[in-house]
Parts: sequence; structure tokens; C-alpha cells
Amino acid sequence: MAAGSIKLSTERLQAGLYIKLPLKWRDHPFMLNRFQIESDAQAKVIRSLPISFVYYYPDKSISTPLPALAEKTENPDEVDPNAVHREKAAMEQEKQKRIEEQRRFRARIQKVQQHYQRSMAQLRAINMKVSQRPQAANEDVRMLVDSLMVVGGEANVTLHLMDDPSLAEDMYAHSLNVAVLALMLARSHGYDNDKIRALLTGAVLHDIGTKKVPSAIIRKKERLTEPEMNYYRLHVAYGSELITEMDECTSSVEKILAQHHEYADGSGFPEGLQGDNIDEMAQIVSMMNFYDRLCRPQFGAPARMPFAALSHLFKDNKDKFNPRLLALFVKMMGVYPPGTVVRLSSGETGMIISVNSSALLKPNVMLYDPEIPADQATIIDMRESDLEIDTAVPISKLPQEIKDYLKPRTRISYFMDGDG
Repeated sequence: MAAGSIKLSTERLQAGLYIKLPLKWRDHPFMLNRFQIESDAQAKVIRSLPISFVYYYPDKSISTPLPALAEKTENPDEVDPNAVHREKAAMEQEKQKRIEEQRRFRARIQKVQQHYQRSMAQLRAINMKVSQRPQAANEDVRMLVDSLMVVGGEANVTLHLMDDPSLAEDMYAHSLNVAVLALMLARSHGYDNDKIRALLTGAVLHDIGTKKVPSAIIRKKERLTEPEMNYYRLHVAYGSELITEMDECTSSVEKILAQHHEYADGSGFPEGLQGDNIDEMAQIVSMMNFYDRLCRPQFGAPARMPFAALSHLFKDNKDKFNPRLLALFVKMMGVYPPGTVVRLSSGETGMIISVNSSALLKPNVMLYDPEIPADQATIIDMRESDLEIDTAVPISKLPQEIKDYLKPRTRISYFMDGDG
């Protein structure tokens, strides 16, 4: 028996009861195995199924079962089998429509993942060429920025959760995250294409100087010693040196690389600049860099889920950033960014996999349902559902079976596409 549930005869069903069907997902016309009965017509459809009982959840229901005496009082003449058949057929048709929508959405995610992998490959090429063949690296930067601007130029952009690359590719995944988030923020902030191009170029290259820092430091999994941290900080100067022969690297790009670790309160490096003494584009990249390193941490720091990273950014580090840009970023990401595990109003657990810029409170959520294979998991478009998000759930509090099913990331990677 399902936890928190009671076996209940199908004859006692009515609208408002939250139930679970004791059937495989493919053997009934409902979109989910667990749901709240919305109408008497749905109750009649359930009675027409080859089951005599359901699992009833009192705590999640907004009504109570019909009295036991009512089980045999329904007049068969009052049940129109044709009406039940029509309702069942309509529900099955709607279910198949939703299944097809999910198939198309998965295909869309696959295309986004392929675009993401191509962008990662371009970043690898840039990193390999920048020292010896700066003009070749320059061309790769231009092509990458062009492709990002095409996607980011759509009226509605959807931010997607991507498969996590290997730890060896952390620098590329981090740089791409920073670039994608900076692009979305720049659009929200009203930047024109010329400014966006410079911003993206700086975001893509902001950590290029780390290639001259020993890998033993860059990949260290414990907190850096003071000498190691001093060495790590040299990547800012190294990056500025590496881009001197690249045509795409204008003075705006140079400022981004030189200032992407500066903070408004003066606590950054290398110069300890404050407030408006930091270039605005560098302020954006600095904030995106800080946020992403909360979700993709370095040097033994704990990883935060996206919603917790946003909260930490806003509540504990707001003095480090331009308040107008910070407020815009928090608004842009929504309450629950992709990668956040949530509990829905139905009591079900899911993971947010996509958020559209025009519907931040209505993301796409992949649901945990042990009766459906994980690679076919139900994806709910909250824009088309009556369900709501109740709360975020820390990964540490998830049962192992839900972790295995949803595979929540401890290192978040994003990419985007247009919603056209």
C-alpha cells in the first residue's frame, strides 16, 4: 500500500479525492497515476477500469469519500455507458496529445544539447589555439559569439538544464554558463547587439588565463593555500596578456577580463575596485561568475542548488554587486531555476528542467514516478497545468530512489534556445 494512503472502493469515489490508480501508466487514460479527481465524469471513468479499488490520500484531498452505503445505491440506468466511453476516449486522445508534445519537447532538448556540445567544442578549440594561433582562436570566438547571439536574439528564450560534462571540462562549462546567463541579462537590460557582442566575447574568454596556471591548482579539490590562491589570481593578468593579438578583443573586452573578479564593495581582486569604478559589462560577468561558482564550485566549496545560490547571492552577498543588475538577474532566473528539485501541490517530486523567459513561474518539470521508466518520465508544462510548486527540496533530503530517477546535478550546466 502506498504510504499515507487508504484502500478505497471505486464506488465511493467523487470529485476532490486525491488518489493513485493500481495500474500501469499505459493501462489507463489519465496522464498521471496519482491525481485529484476533477469531476464526477472522471470518477465514472475510473469505475469503468478493470479495478475495484484505488489508493486514497486523505491529507491531499479536498473532499471525503461517498458513504459506504452509497456503494450500491447508484442506479445502473443513471450511468450512460456511451457517455463514459466518450469521456474515456476524449481523455485517451488528450493523453496521446500530451505524450506527443513530450516527445517533441525531448527532441527539442536533444537539439539544444547538441548545440551545447558544439559550443563546448568551440571553447576547447579556442583554449588550444589562443597561445600559438591567436587569429585562429579569434575566428572561433567570433563564430561562437555569433551562434549565441542568434539564439539569444529570440523574443522568448528558454533556459534549459544540460547534462553535466566531465570535471575535466569544468572551465569550458563554466565559461559557457557565464556567457549564456550574461547574454540573457544583457537582453533584459536593453543592451544593443554591439554591446552584447563585446559582453559575450569577454564572458567566453574571462577565464582563459587559467590555462597558464598549473592544473594542480585549478583542479585542486581542497581549499587553496594562500600561495596557491595568489598564483590562481594571476589568471586575470595572464588572460589580459593572451588576448592582446585577438581582433575581437576590444577595450571593452579587455576591461571584462581585467575586472571580472572585482566587486562593488571593494573586496575583489586584483585592484579592489569599488562601485562604478568597475566597468558595467565587467560587473555583469563578475556576478554571473560568482553565481555559477556557487552552483559549480571550486576548491572544495559545497555545491548549492540554483534556488539556494540565488538566495545566497541576494541575501548574503548583495553588497558585492550593482543592486539594479542583481535585482534584474534574480527576476530573470525566476524563483526556481533549472536544476531545482521541487515538491508540487500534488505532493509529487520533480526537477525543473526548463524555464521560459516569458513564464518564469511556470517551468517544465520532470516528475518522479517509479512506475514510468526514467527515460520516459512525465514532463509537466506548468503553463498548462493546475499544479503549483509548493517548495524546493534540497538534494540531501531526497530518498535515494528519487535521486537515482531524477539524477539531480551537483554541478549545473545551462544552455538556451528560442521558443519560436
